[in-house]
Amino acid sequence: MKLGTFSFLLLLAVAGLYAWSASGAAEDDIADRRVTKKDMPRIPHTPLSKVTESFQQARGFEAELVAGEPLVGDPVDACFDEFGRMYVAEMHGYPFSQEPTKLNPKGGGKKDAGIIRLLEDTNGDGRLDKSHVFADKISWPTSVCCYNGGVFVLAPEHLYYFKDTDGDHKADVREVILKGFGRGNVQSVTNGLRWGLDNRITFAAGRNPKTLKHRGKPLFAVNNADLRFNPKTEQFELATGGLQYGHTSDDWGTRFVCSNSNHIQQVIYPQRYLGRNPYFAAPSLIRSIATDGSSAPVYRISPPEPWRIIRQKWRAADKGYKLVINDDGAWEFLPLDPSKKKGVVPTEYPIGFFTSATGITIYRGDAYPAEFRGNAFVGDCGGNLVHRKTIDDRQVVYRATRADKGTEFFRSRDNWFRPVNFVNAPDGTLYVLDMYRETVEHPYSIPEEIKKFLYLTSGSDRGRIYRLVSPGMKRRAVPRLGDLTSVELVSHLGSLNGWNRDTAQRLLWERQDKRAVPALVKALIHPVPQARLHALYTLAGLDALEPAHLQLVLRNDKHPRVRAHAVGLAERFLKEKKAGSLIEALLLLADDTSPHVRFQLAFTLGETDDPRAITGLARLASNEQNGPEIKTALLSSIGGSADRLAALLLADKQFLAKKHASSLLTQVMLIVGANPKAAPALQVLATLTKKKLPLATQQVVLAGLGGGLQRRGSSLQKLLADNTTSAAVRAQVAGLFTQAVAVANNKEASLGQRGAAIRLLAFADSKMATEELPGFLTPQVAQP
Repeated sequence: MKLGTFSFLLLLAVAGLYAWSASGAAEDDIADRRVTKKDMPRIPHTPLSKVTESFQQARGFEAELVAGEPLVGDPVDACFDEFGRMYVAEMHGYPFSQEPTKLNPKGGGKKDAGIIRLLEDTNGDGRLDKSHVFADKISWPTSVCCYNGGVFVLAPEHLYYFKDTDGDHKADVREVILKGFGRGNVQSVTNGLRWGLDNRITFAAGRNPKTLKHRGKPLFAVNNADLRFNPKTEQFELATGGLQYGHTSDDWGTRFVCSNSNHIQQVIYPQRYLGRNPYFAAPSLIRSIATDGSSAPVYRISPPEPWRIIRQKWRAADKGYKLVINDDGAWEFLPLDPSKKKGVVPTEYPIGFFTSATGITIYRGDAYPAEFRGNAFVGDCGGNLVHRKTIDDRQVVYRATRADKGTEFFRSRDNWFRPVNFVNAPDGTLYVLDMYRETVEHPYSIPEEIKKFLYLTSGSDRGRIYRLVSPGMKRRAVPRLGDLTSVELVSHLGSLNGWNRDTAQRLLWERQDKRAVPALVKALIHPVPQARLHALYTLAGLDALEPAHLQLVLRNDKHPRVRAHAVGLAERFLKEKKAGSLIEALLLLADDTSPHVRFQLAFTLGETDDPRAITGLARLASNEQNGPEIKTALLSSIGGSADRLAALLLADKQFLAKKHASSLLTQVMLIVGANPKAAPALQVLATLTKKKLPLATQQVVLAGLGGGLQRRGSSLQKLLADNTTSAAVRAQVAGLFTQAVAVANNKEASLGQRGAAIRLLAFADSKMATEELPGFLTPQVAQP
């Protein structure tokens, strides 16, 4: 594709900057921060009529303009209602706050300039041709989500609900649901309202400080977490999260987030399970899953913005380096003065790597070839491109791999192209939301010497929305699901287009029409696994799910992800008297071939007091195929039953012989010891002394137990000295140490056995240690 005129002129303008960056003469400019208007050429925008000339796409795809200015401006999020109409959040106030903040002391931003736009396609040609201001005079709208004929809107500091009740396309219902979201950092504001399988809306609470009130009453503290809520009851609860702009889910409800350079991260552990065991902290709740690294290379075709290069040169100079652009376009940091001590080499490059990952979205449509389904799309708005990842979801922690080798799925030569978000559309395609700004950056991160030459609000009256079209794709009419009966909606749960399934489930839940229940029960044996999954959650949302439905799925469903969700849904019945047969069905899955099933089972068995659950957890603990995530789920489930699990594991010789036994036993014992109640620890000691266990196992148990006791300011000796400890237990523990002394002194025993015996004496009382251990320090004793 030929360069557009604007691109050619821009390259000429920036060429001088390249020469400046490679010359040694500019080092004085680096030192005294001299920059002139000549160094900062303005970047012209591209008219709508010529915008596609700047695009380059992989795999024969094309980008069709669906809407642009003046119909829409500054689009950052959007959703489609059940009639195919598109609500768009327009963040016109970006990037300056309207009030003074720590990062923007001058304030001065546009006051309540945000708009929620309602766009319609009135003639069915696939282009949005009618625009309405649905709601206005709000601050920074970052997200919009359909519900019950209206929309929830995040516009910090508020979560609103807007609805049009008189048909004039303008909201006459304006309710403040939450208030108190922080606005100090424009790059860390709350965002991302998304419906989930669980009939709840989840969103990123943002990383700004916040003090939330729900309809005027204080809400619980929300720090380093996201939120989810029931729109009917407005009951809020914490969700795992706490990162930046954009989050998404795949067909199976697994969530993904992104943050600056870390462009694709998976949410591993659900928040609702993490607080059950106060004696255990789960590691790495969110994990980067990109095989090419969290800050992966990107291949832009737009020239670097001059101010970014200058800023990075200054950052490098502050650490004793200069940034050099070689003839082949590669970047390199070289010492300014090799003889002087330098700081850490700067790792942020102006271009070439992710710096502004945003709007991560899993494509869940059916308009493209099957290989694209489940792919992740991430915008790098600073690099003017859209990156694509394929997803391997066979394990609990996914693997995301670059899909387009040496290029990007969608990129532009136009520096104004700012793909900030994506939407799965009713026609099965993916829409790209282009904020279309001359500059996208937090003002605080730009030096004042540079900032005075920039136009940080330029483009606030512009914005574009594109539909990605695959080769040979045929456009289809948008289904009006809102016109269907509840029974008719059930058939759309079997659609291959995720929008149909999500919208049908939402409408069924909103209507609470029990006439759909027989059709939903039939859908539990639908040939499409996603249909069975949505049927389960819709039945649950209608309060019509029964243990028999779950048993059908647990025992017969061939898809592991459907079985895994059935395991989780079983939790609502586990405390009922009729749960017996359901627990039996769950226990049969302890050896399931799918790690997803075992992962969920390890969580779910912690939701019941039935003693059989411990047997299931013991079987899971014994499985060598379980990765660390399943072990973490298991440990979260034993806050009050760790001693009972320990007893089963210590009685299982096959488990004790496995490689992972020691590490898992240590974790279990830490939990036992950390429990302030003495009874569990004493029970473990009684079990330990009654069985003839190897010295190495005894050492693992006592070390773990001692570590847990230490966490609560106690020790093994304090425990044994406690009045609640029986004389029998004291005598039995003393016998362990006496036996260890005998083994340590036995010259016919192996060095490994003698060493294990000495390590065991580390937990004996000081009198025994000082009497027995010095004898092993003589030259006559083998060095090990």
